[in-house]
Amino acid sequence: MIHRQLKTCYKDLRENVYSYNVIGIGYSFWRQRPWPIVEVVKGKNILDLGSGPCVNGAVTALRNRGYVVCFDISKTMAYASKATLMKLNVHGDVVVGDALKMPFRSNSFDGILAIAVIHHIPKPFLIILFTDVKRVLKKLGVFVATVWSWKQRRFVVKAFIGILKSFCGVFSYVRRYVVSWKSRRGVFKRIYYLYDLNELVEIVRGLNMVVVSSGYTWYLKQENKNVYIVLLKND
Repeated sequence: MIHRQLKTCYKDLRENVYSYNVIGIGYSFWRQRPWPIVEVVKGKNILDLGSGPCVNGAVTALRNRGYVVCFDISKTMAYASKATLMKLNVHGDVVVGDALKMPFRSNSFDGILAIAVIHHIPKPFLIILFTDVKRVLKKLGVFVATVWSWKQRRFVVKAFIGILKSFCGVFSYVRRYVVSWKSRRGVFKRIYYLYDLNELVEIVRGLNMVVVSSGYTWYLKQENKNVYIVLLKND
């Protein structure tokens, strides 16, 4: 059972990488505005984790007159990130890599953003991500993450279906969703694991990081459709 569940998790990760490499240009077109919540991040060295086109990281670095690393597993998103840095004239670099094994030195960043990204990470790997985030974050550095809320109207029915499938052993996490992206090139799947607020707080509890703030936030529309958590590294 465990082997099958892990196999599904790895398959989901590969599916997301493939899809974002294909849809990256179109996706970037619809993600041109920063999230308001990124304003809580200060400091000169910023990491935009799962950056997409790196709008959030670039704007944060620009506001703080600092430097940003746009980090994404998708090569297409890396090209989009480079374009954003050039457009906004922001000092930064673009790195393609895996968020579960970041190629950065310990205590490197004053602030880390993970906007609408950790819901692509299956739950068995989430503690790996948070542990590595703590490693590369400087003391008193701030980490901000957002996750789509499963309480959005479009996900509620699917949540009950997920519970049934979980009982039947189809997959282990009840709020696993497949969201399609339609384009001229076809339909591409993105896999989401929509964690609730209590789950995120519970995961970071053993890492000795302070939960500065948590709750629900919004992006383009002022509707609380996203879970957020703000963490402080205190050691």
